[in-house]
Amino acid sequence: MQTILITGATDGLGLALARLYRAQQQRLLLIGRRAFTDTPLLGEFWPEDYGQVDLAQIDAAEQIEQWLERRGSPRLDLLIHNAGQGYHGPTEQQSGDNIAALVEVNLWAPIALTHRLLPRLRGGKVVFISSVVSTLPCPEYAVYGATKAALDGLARSLRIELQGQVTIQVIHPGATRTGLHRKSGLSPEAIDAARFPSAEVTASRIEQAIAAGSRQATIGLSNRLLRLSGLYLNGLVAAALRRRYR
Repeated sequence: MQTILITGATDGLGLALARLYRAQQQRLLLIGRRAFTDTPLLGEFWPEDYGQVDLAQIDAAEQIEQWLERRGSPRLDLLIHNAGQGYHGPTEQQSGDNIAALVEVNLWAPIALTHRLLPRLRGGKVVFISSVVSTLPCPEYAVYGATKAALDGLARSLRIELQGQVTIQVIHPGATRTGLHRKSGLSPEAIDAARFPSAEVTASRIEQAIAAGSRQATIGLSNRLLRLSGLYLNGLVAAALRRRYR
């Protein structure tokens, strides 16, 4: 049995991953912003395995570490940085508070929490849920894309620093039907139910990628091609987008 900590576990991919690992009878430690009684976890998971922490708070990592101490959880086998926020729209229209929250949740929290929990993770694994847009220009998602690209950079360096001690993986899903898009301001019509997979389907593929152990994985063939175009044809992609936004 593994001990697995998942952030952003009350919705979308995090909730789907929690349910998947519960079916495997793994020991789960779940982090979310809402009170336990206001989440879908109620009736499915034990309340003592849930930590209510707002990752937008600067001391969120310290709060989680203290919660683990109270829980008597000295070791983690797997830490999944799943929590994320998004914003869709021109950057100049995005508020300063919203930019700060995106950076806190998407980038600072994974950095600070990994730093805090490394002593518990020796011999274990850290998984960063990035995005296929991390290699692409992403107008109207500029800050979101920047935080995901920064996660990729963090993982590349940690992989070298921690070799032989902690395994570092990065997973790049594409668009998935979750609440992230609705909360970011994107219209529901923009997410094609027939084209984009459900959270359950993507979570299953993420779990398979984690089990496979490759240092990075992109979920779905079309997303792999999109990511490769960002890595090797970035100039052409940027030129096409500039024509679109004229």
